[in-house]
Amino acid sequence: MTNTAQEQDAILRTAVMQVKPEYFSWPIEEQERYRVAAQPDEWFRVQQIVLRTLFQIEVATRDEIDNALRGFNDAQRALLSGTLLPLRGIGEDFFLLNESLGDKTLLDFTTLYDYDVWEHCFQEDAREKESPGYVPQPHRGSLYLSWARLFIDGRFYYATLSMAAGYLRSATEEAGYQQMEKLIPHRYVDGERHGKRTMSGSIWDQRVDAGGIEGQLKELRSQFWRYLDDRYEKLQQEFDSSASAAVWILDRSTTEENHVHFVFSDKTALQQVKLRHFLHDCRSLQKCEEVLKDAVEAECTAVARFIYDSHARITQGWTSIHP
Repeated sequence: MTNTAQEQDAILRTAVMQVKPEYFSWPIEEQERYRVAAQPDEWFRVQQIVLRTLFQIEVATRDEIDNALRGFNDAQRALLSGTLLPLRGIGEDFFLLNESLGDKTLLDFTTLYDYDVWEHCFQEDAREKESPGYVPQPHRGSLYLSWARLFIDGRFYYATLSMAAGYLRSATEEAGYQQMEKLIPHRYVDGERHGKRTMSGSIWDQRVDAGGIEGQLKELRSQFWRYLDDRYEKLQQEFDSSASAAVWILDRSTTEENHVHFVFSDKTALQQVKLRHFLHDCRSLQKCEEVLKDAVEAECTAVARFIYDSHARITQGWTSIHP
């Protein structure tokens, strides 16, 4: 799998010529409209040709495509995704947001802010319907580990998009669970029905084994979740008030795949990032990664102390109740 970008482009071009030859005679705007709303049968035929050319895999149905992809390793998935992206993404980076848009397309949103407000309102409406009495939250930027794909300097990348408050929450959550594991080692034990197939999937039947102190672990987790929610709310308020319009571009690539995490300080940053010029606009707002690293370190130190102190109080209280 040593296909160059030029070879991948030629493979995709050949596939599109067979399926939709008039595509290359259209203006850019019309090509983009086709890319975001390509007919399923045409998209399948393009995938079919690309799989045959790249991997010598013959597929006759969409299920066969799914079965083939399940056997792919990371490098194969990245090669296929990078080859197909120019027929899915928009703008100068072929940006593609891997999120459900309902009856919308990326072309319905000019900026990342436009998309984020729409997604925030959609989620808040759903919460109101599910929980009577729910109080809608103000929009302060809601991107949280959202998935995307794009080209960066001619190379295919997977991307994650987060607000700074959410990025810090994610790091804090991971650090908190690691600290709990140190203080109360535990594991999940399969129940008798775990993994058994049902009409709608499979059964999840596991219990936590913490060596007899499962109650203490449950209480520690409960206090930790409340801490996370409270801290997340404060971080959202702080970043929103700062209105610093900063973007941190964190390269998290491995030998298996190219991956970058875009972290946005607040909604003023989202307002300045146009989807059709995503990378250019992000780079124009880019700030030093050390600032974010310092913030992560401070949050992780604080949560480790909280878990340690909470564990000590819980243990002391448990001992007095159950001597």
